[in-house]
Amino acid sequence: MTLNRGVIKPKGDDEMFIGWASAPAVDRRFLIGAMPLMLAGTTGLGWLVASELDDPGAGRWAQGATHVVEGVLSAKPYPMIRVADGAAPFGLRSVLIVAQGKCTSGLRLAEMDGRPVRASGVLIERKDRRMLEVPLSVGRWLAPLPVTGGAGALAAPAIESLGRVRLAGQIMDSKCFFGVMRPARGKTHKACAALCIRGGIPPSFWARDASGRESVLLMTDAKGGALSDEILPLVADPVEAEGEIVRVGDLLQFRADASDFRRV
Repeated sequence: MTLNRGVIKPKGDDEMFIGWASAPAVDRRFLIGAMPLMLAGTTGLGWLVASELDDPGAGRWAQGATHVVEGVLSAKPYPMIRVADGAAPFGLRSVLIVAQGKCTSGLRLAEMDGRPVRASGVLIERKDRRMLEVPLSVGRWLAPLPVTGGAGALAAPAIESLGRVRLAGQIMDSKCFFGVMRPARGKTHKACAALCIRGGIPPSFWARDASGRESVLLMTDAKGGALSDEILPLVADPVEAEGEIVRVGDLLQFRADASDFRRV
């Protein structure tokens, strides 16, 4: 079928676009000139966005390998095993215990509280902080050990108050921050962090000073107990609070009730 120029007159001298035909010369010249500029622009924009992102840190989730620790189990304020380690600060290292998924509160550890144990699981670590991910069924990963002379010091480590301070920072779940997710802070991680903390994973308070140095403190209530779920709406938001910093063994705790925090 042909178009009869005598029946339908063209409206102008512009070249008509036909999908299966070659591009008009004027379009070809435009695209040849514009494509390098567009490529350079998108590359520069991608670099600019990436340069503004926070460093996710050196967290590691060692899936596929079983890690074994031996020490004294402490169930409060959050499950952990304190291991004698002469190379660690204060002669011990605390390894937090979390269950697979977001169900740490389902671990039944009261009978083993304060006793020497051997535990096996997946190691999660970030710098000098360690965590062991274990199955929900305690019998699959935890076994008692004979009581030794050093068990008492691990069960009741030295407690030192370092004074009251006002800190500004962000509330995170320790499991994701240690290495399960990178990055593990900010608005994009808010829902995941809130579910983790609701499920019993220890909350951490992350603060960074003007020079870029970061501090991560284990969060408890004002009496050193597990923080209540009232903190959940503030997770992953910029917040500040006044509280007490307390050293328990090798861990620093930030002790403040949920009602002491406010958004900034």
